[in-house]
Amino acid sequence: MDVNYSRALSLLKSNPPEQRLDLQLPHAKYLQLENAFFKLYPESLELRYPSLSYNSFTETVTVVTAPANIHESAASAISSVIEADAEQYLSTYSEELASSILGYGSTTTTDFSDAFEGSRKQPDGGVRYKSVDGDQITVVVELGFSENYASLCRSKDMWIDGHGINVFILVCLTERPRFKNPTTVYDDIRDVDDATDEMETSINETLRLNLLNNRHALFLYRGHKWAGDMTEAFIEIWRAGSSVSSRFYLIQNGHTCDELPTTLGIRISDLVPDHVWQASNIPDRVIPFNASRYVTKLAKAMCATAVDRFKKFIREEFRIFRTIYCIFFGEQDIIG
Repeated sequence: MDVNYSRALSLLKSNPPEQRLDLQLPHAKYLQLENAFFKLYPESLELRYPSLSYNSFTETVTVVTAPANIHESAASAISSVIEADAEQYLSTYSEELASSILGYGSTTTTDFSDAFEGSRKQPDGGVRYKSVDGDQITVVVELGFSENYASLCRSKDMWIDGHGINVFILVCLTERPRFKNPTTVYDDIRDVDDATDEMETSINETLRLNLLNNRHALFLYRGHKWAGDMTEAFIEIWRAGSSVSSRFYLIQNGHTCDELPTTLGIRISDLVPDHVWQASNIPDRVIPFNASRYVTKLAKAMCATAVDRFKKFIREEFRIFRTIYCIFFGEQDIIG
């Protein structure tokens, strides 16, 4: 177990982007890791990334470093749609109830119960009911790539069984191949902003063609794949009290599906504690979901992800170039 502890602590310290590590640690060893995490990042309760999570039931610790743009965009887009529609609908019946529906995410949660007591988790998004007489997380959104599907399902159990949420929304994407930085040196870069602008101009044409043809092809620049093909994307809806999910495919075989859902089956009543909803006497209804718009956002977010990856790589290349230049020529301030 000391090996797993060392691996987790090493990733927390180095904090490279787009990394996820799931491994087994007994609770006592996790508490030791958590203490080390707090010392590394004293602001950790407000810190978004790196994040440290723990599932006490499965004794699984998860370390996640800053994810790609598509991760953040895809999760927040669903939360914001749900929150906005509920607020608009409820405001015609009860301003108090409408103002009690809040977006939720980027907040570390530790008040899990039963078999999940002692767990720690940070959702990607969701909805929270907050009023003067109650506070409850009702919907959670979590996004991951296909290789992390099993881990997402463990998170589902944790939120539904350990925190009593009504609905868990699982978004799963497949990127092929997964991104790796170039192995060759880009020694001809003299200005980071100009290099990024040229790259973005080039791959925007790929984005335009992808949107035109309902494709999700890779973003290639200078012979390198800065984002792979988005070969598959689907959303699963898991409900409290049910052992089966509803799955909605958005992308298959690299193409937008012909028949996209117009709702994920989320209802206004799902966003409110049962006793509050029953007392409100408000007619229930299904929340619409514009899947076509969402898929377009996924495509644009993948393009933005490619740009961000290029920019990080180029900045590091340029930093190394400047350092070497200064060592050899003694210059303190050169290009850019």
